This record gives sequence, C-alpha cells and structure tokens, in this order.
Amino acid sequence: NITPVIQVRDIEREQDILDGKTMRAASWSLLLLQLAGLLATCFSSSFKRTNFSGRASRASRHCRIDRRVSTIRGGQQLPDDGGAEAITPPIEDTFVQNFAQESTLIQPVAEQNGSPPISSDWSKNAKISNFKERAPPALLMLSATYLFLRFSGEKGLIGLILVMQTAMYSEAVSVVDGHNTKKGLGSIDKIASFPFQKWWWFATVLATTSIRSIVTKYTSLSNEKMSFVAFGMSAIGLVWAVVQLAMVNSISTEETYRNFLEKVACCHFSLLFLVGQSSFWIKTVQEYGLIWVLFPAFLVIVNDTMAYIFGVLLGKHKLIPRLSPKKTVEGFVGAGLSTLAVAVPLLKRMLGDSVTSDTTRHAIILALYVSLVSPFGGFLASAVKRAHGAKDFGRLIPGHGGVVDRFDCQVVTAPFVYLYLKNFFNVGRFSASD
Repeated sequence: NITPVIQVRDIEREQDILDGKTMRAASWSLLLLQLAGLLATCFSSSFKRTNFSGRASRASRHCRIDRRVSTIRGGQQLPDDGGAEAITPPIEDTFVQNFAQESTLIQPVAEQNGSPPISSDWSKNAKISNFKERAPPALLMLSATYLFLRFSGEKGLIGLILVMQTAMYSEAVSVVDGHNTKKGLGSIDKIASFPFQKWWWFATVLATTSIRSIVTKYTSLSNEKMSFVAFGMSAIGLVWAVVQLAMVNSISTEETYRNFLEKVACCHFSLLFLVGQSSFWIKTVQEYGLIWVLFPAFLVIVNDTMAYIFGVLLGKHKLIPRLSPKKTVEGFVGAGLSTLAVAVPLLKRMLGDSVTSDTTRHAIILALYVSLVSPFGGFLASAVKRAHGAKDFGRLIPGHGGVVDRFDCQVVTAPFVYLYLKNFFNVGRFSASD
C-alpha cells in the first residue's frame, strides 16, 4: 500500500515549505529592524545637531563685545579705546571648526564685520573644484578594480572583500581612538592589552561570517564545526576582557572601566555595521555569482555621483543640514531618478543572453533600495565623523578619504541584495565568465 508513503511525503514537503516561509519571514524581520535602527539613529543625530546649531547661531549673532572691557583676542591684550566692535572668538576645536565652515554661522559674523556675504557662486566653484580633484582618483580606482576582477574573478573579489573589511574596521576604531587621545582620555586607559583584544574580536566576527562562508565552501569543514570554533573564540574574548578588568589597580577605576566599555561598544558597532553587513557580499558571490555584487555596486556609484552633480548644479534645499550639510534635496531626488533610469539597461547589458521576464522588476527594486535607503549609511557615517571631530575616516584615496568613506553606502546595500535574491530570485547562478 503506497498511499501512506505518499501522504508522509506530502506532509514532509508541506513542512519544508513552512520552514522556508518561516526562514524568509525571519530574514525580512531582521532586515526591517536593521533599517529602523539605522533611520532612527540618523534622525536622532540630526535632531540633536539642530538644537546645538540653534544655540550656536544665537550666540554668534549677539557676539558684540564692548572693547572698553579688557578682552584677550588671539593671545594679545586689546587697548581700551572706548569703541565697540563685533568680534568672533577663536575656534580651536576641530569639530566646531568644520561645522563653522559648512554651516550658516559664518554669515552673520561676516555681516557684522562689514565683509560681503559668502556668495553661492563661490560655493558652487568650490564644489566644482572638489569634483575635479575627486574624479581622477575615482576613475583610477574603478579601472584598477576592473582589471583585478577581470583576471582574478570571484576568488579575487572574495580576497578583496577581506582586505576591505580589515581596512574599514581599522579606520573606524582609529577615528575613535584619535578623538579620545585629543580629549586626554588615553591616559585613563590602564588596560594595555586592549589593542590585542579589539583584533581578537575582529577575528571572532570574521570567523562567524566571512571566514565561515569561505571555509565551508572550499574545505570539508561543516557549518557546525565553524560555529563551535567561533563560539570558542568569543568565550576566550569574554574571559580575557573580564580578567583584565579585574586586574585594574588604579585610583580612577571607574573611569578606566567606563573608557574601556566605550571602546568595546565602538568596536562591536563597527563590527556589526561594517564587517557583518559586508560579509553578505561573499555569500552573494558564492551563491549567485559576481554580477549580483557588481550590479548593486554600480548603482551605488551612479547614485552617489549623480547626487553630487545635481547638488552642485541645482542644490538649494538642504536634506539633513545639521548632519550632512552638503547633501541637498535636489541631489537626493536627481540621484534617485538617475539610478532608476540606469538600472534596467545596465542589468540587461550585464546579464546578456540570461535576461528573463523578471529582470526589469529586479533592477527597479534594487535601484529603489539604493536610492532611498543606502544613502542613510553615508548619513550615519557623517554623524560618526562629526561626533569625533574627523573630516574623513582615512587618507588612503586622495579626495575621497578612507575605505569607509567610499563604502559606507555599499555595506548597507549588501544584506538587502542577498536576502532579496534568496527570497525572490528563481533563476540559476551566474558565474564570473557569464
């Protein structure tokens, strides 16, 4: 009697379908939570910066000091000549200096001193000059990447991702360490092994994400064994950190603990935002091919470039002025429309003979995400830089900054692309040769 066997197989098939739906629901829930947290962080930072700017603007407008009062300006005693003059206190803090250069605080002071207001033409010329400075390194970097991937293929891209993850993590923690050193907080840290611990945590997260994908793909080790290795590394890191805290013998013990935990939070946030999200590139290239890593990357490049161009030519309304003063509404909208216009023909060109009826839908959905969500990765990176008084995360790329400055929007795109393909992509894998 084969009827019970068929019924059992039907039940097993239904259970597999139910498990698949559950996994997809869990994946999208995690992605939505990530996006909600990212948006909340950006808008919260913008709101706080608005309050600070309001107080600073009011202070600058009323900065008229009677010269009959003994005043020190630039380290020299001003004479008491009975006159009155609007003066601007010297700005020494890096964050305030950068903020003053990019905000409207300069305008009232210039008017008080009798100087002509800063014209929009000067600002536009400065942006054009900046674009000319940024264009050659960008073209050189794209050309070098193309030639590298042309000869190395998918394995070369995986190696490049590992290098980028290391560089991004190093830049992020260095910005925070540099800020603490300027503020004199480095002397509080009595835990000498922290530089080794932060790289131990990096190795642990790498073993949990990128290395796990590589090892299970090209060796006989299973996911279960790699999970056990990663758990063992995290347990060692936990015991190591607690033992080091227990061995602190200092008058300022509480300050030492606080400083250490702040650094731990910074490292783990960097690992989650940069290393964790970028590891989806490796899973995407392994399961779906090189095209589905390069296509979203090109969309982000188009979006970023067109936002800059539209901002220079048409930008008048600031998008998030207190968080990223150079971003404009016109640039955001123009970049989105440009990305949508380029997406479909670009994907069809990259797929060639593998174009299907769903290609247009895939291209539009990815372009919408790149246009509406990915820029918030850049806004969050701007908040981190401003909070720590840094202009860029690094100086590796002339005119562009560091690796994080170039890939802050790319890493936000990586998990969405993989989860989207995992749930809605029904076509086979495309290899590097395709």
